[in-house]
Amino acid sequence: IASCETLPERAPTLSGCLTTDHGGLPSAFVTGLGSDPKPARSGWGEASQFSVTTLTSGSRGDLRGNDARIDRVDWRAMSNSADLINARAHGEDGPRIAAAPITWGVCEIPGWGEVPGVDHVLDEIAELGFTGTELGPDGYLPLDPGELRHALGSRGLSLVGAFCPLNYRDPGAFVASHEFGVALAHRLAAVGCHTLVAADAGDARRSAIAGRVTGADGLSPDMWARYGEGLADLARAIAPLGVRVAFHPHAATYVETEAEIDAVMANTPADLVGLCLDTGHVAYGGGDPVALARRHAGRVWHVHVKDVSAAVLAQVRAEGLAYPDAIGAGGFVPVGDGLVDFPALVAELRRAGFDGWYVLEQDVRLGPPWPEQSPRENAVRSREYLLRQLGSGA
Repeated sequence: IASCETLPERAPTLSGCLTTDHGGLPSAFVTGLGSDPKPARSGWGEASQFSVTTLTSGSRGDLRGNDARIDRVDWRAMSNSADLINARAHGEDGPRIAAAPITWGVCEIPGWGEVPGVDHVLDEIAELGFTGTELGPDGYLPLDPGELRHALGSRGLSLVGAFCPLNYRDPGAFVASHEFGVALAHRLAAVGCHTLVAADAGDARRSAIAGRVTGADGLSPDMWARYGEGLADLARAIAPLGVRVAFHPHAATYVETEAEIDAVMANTPADLVGLCLDTGHVAYGGGDPVALARRHAGRVWHVHVKDVSAAVLAQVRAEGLAYPDAIGAGGFVPVGDGLVDFPALVAELRRAGFDGWYVLEQDVRLGPPWPEQSPRENAVRSREYLLRQLGSGA
């Protein structure tokens, strides 16, 4: 699954959906491996409304097998150049700007809100001038690689990333997390996508305190070391596919605060694991996206451009507003309307030589009882604002 930015509500927590009858894989992402696999589960115990992923033959990788020999990968030469080929094929010489399905309220959690059809969403993404998108909830975009290539290519779009929730906090979930990540990487490689956007799978405990996390709520040094080991193993396993790991901090997970993001970076090899800098989630967790971009300049491989409402975030901190309710109340706003200092952020990324994708996102819940809004208008405003910051014409 990918880019339906409401984890853990939208993504199955691996600790809650492991099965033994499918080789330890998360049942949420397995089909065709046995009879009557269990449905995907959300962090709230609800079944997913979308399909589940087929595990590609040969996609399993040993945690300490031959993949461990891959120690250094020149991703700036390999992955970025491949993405540039895609961008130039679409006639785009300026910044690469994508839009994710969550901006249109596309999320696999039942009851999340109204979900527009895939053709409507992809048509609007292309019509508004975006040249890429992310995978969205599993089964929303076509699962078949050929169908997916056609759905995107016929609109001049590239697939630029896919969200991958993992549980490297629990030793019992290591193998399942690894195999899920490898299986998703095979899907990405089949359509020429080079970035697996890894994230912590979260749990109900961290969801309850999202936006109000303290140092006492985090992981121990030993757990961080184990977490980094898992991410590095996954990165080595999928590198031969031409897919890299960019880690995504996320509200309501165990990698939300600046200190937690620094811990992931400190416990992973810089040439294997990069950072997907989600500006909105960093700000939601009390962090400074500009400071992170400066501190981890060479490791920012992918950027989720998102802004946060100061008023809603204040309500989260003062009243303990739950994360999904905060999103429904307008917690994320069009870029430029919230707390994030985008001019300073763009300046930092330029200094670092960032040439990856800017993926515009605005997590929303559509339909009653949530306030009415237009995803198309949100996307237009955000794109125009970002283009102004990047110094490019519309």
